[in-house]
Amino acid sequence: MKICIDDFALKRRHRYGTVMVDIDTGRITDMIESREIDDVAKWLATHPNIKVVSRDGSPQYAAAIRQAHPNAIQVSDRFHLIKGLTDYAKQHIAKAVAANFRIPAEEGGTVIGGGYWEKPGFDANDLPERVHIANTEKKREVVLEVRSLAAQGLTNADIVRAVGINGATVKKYLSLDFSPANANFGSKNPGKLSKYTDTIDAMLVDRRTFKEIEAAIRADGYDGAASTIRMYATRQRRIVKGSGAEVPGNTELIQRKWVTKLLYKPIEKVKDITESQVERVIAEYPIIGSLFEIVQSFKGMMFAKRVDEIGTWIENAAMLNIDEVNSFINGISTDLDAVKNAIRFEYNNGLAEGTVNKVKVIKRIMYGRCSFTLLRNKILQREFS
Repeated sequence: MKICIDDFALKRRHRYGTVMVDIDTGRITDMIESREIDDVAKWLATHPNIKVVSRDGSPQYAAAIRQAHPNAIQVSDRFHLIKGLTDYAKQHIAKAVAANFRIPAEEGGTVIGGGYWEKPGFDANDLPERVHIANTEKKREVVLEVRSLAAQGLTNADIVRAVGINGATVKKYLSLDFSPANANFGSKNPGKLSKYTDTIDAMLVDRRTFKEIEAAIRADGYDGAASTIRMYATRQRRIVKGSGAEVPGNTELIQRKWVTKLLYKPIEKVKDITESQVERVIAEYPIIGSLFEIVQSFKGMMFAKRVDEIGTWIENAAMLNIDEVNSFINGISTDLDAVKNAIRFEYNNGLAEGTVNKVKVIKRIMYGRCSFTLLRNKILQREFS
């Protein structure tokens, strides 16, 4: 018998239960009103044919399984292992850099002051671009139909009735200069404040007040709203404060969240940061590059089933001497056999995680009249009916 186990809240932060799921059938085998070692071990002991148990990194469940079935194969869940490492790496990146930090601009590049007025160009896969292309094609079909009917000798009034558009639109579509594409799509029209941003940035560095900034640029011809100045100035102050730099200089602003996304996704799926920017981030903060490397090597080891590499990986990761990574190493070192089995076997805790969600839904439906006995009976009857 092969099972996976997980806990679920009966009363969050107060009482928890444990659910057991048969890996082969995907059905809930049983539920108990506890996750304590002795209670879980007692239930496990009533099933002497258990050979494999998949679980998360809980030391309580590990101890209960050893107590009831010392020869059973314990398998730590790969998802929890990878998530634990990436979360620890994310924590250290948060300590290493501010939420908004600056790196040297690309060689030959220009000073980037935060990109406040910059809007990203559209990619063919972006929703606005897809909508624009679809609308253009739809309009092109109508234009071709109008011109075809005109070529057949129909009057404008006849075309209006046949196509269902007004006369002015028919005349527009018949014009040889007309293009169905929206000429203004994707264009970036400068705002009233955009040509004064250099002045504002310089005055912010000199710690000038908002009133002084407004007076200066109004004297220079600005006639827009004061709120626009305040919004821009507030954001720039926050950027300078968050980056830890008084004078941005020839630098480029990077948001930390773009960097941490790379722990979870390949760079081609993170549109907010380029390979060049990543290289310059790593050049400025080599520890971030080291974190990327150990996370990727851990994932590669897990999915390629290179179980013999776990010892070398632990040694290489420990050499970084990062507190968060050391915490992760300590955790897996005390549960090394289960971690090796996670690499070696295909078993995982996905069934248990999905079952817990099912239990939560049923528990909510029964809200107010949900004793554990009633909940257990309802779920087991549902599983085997």
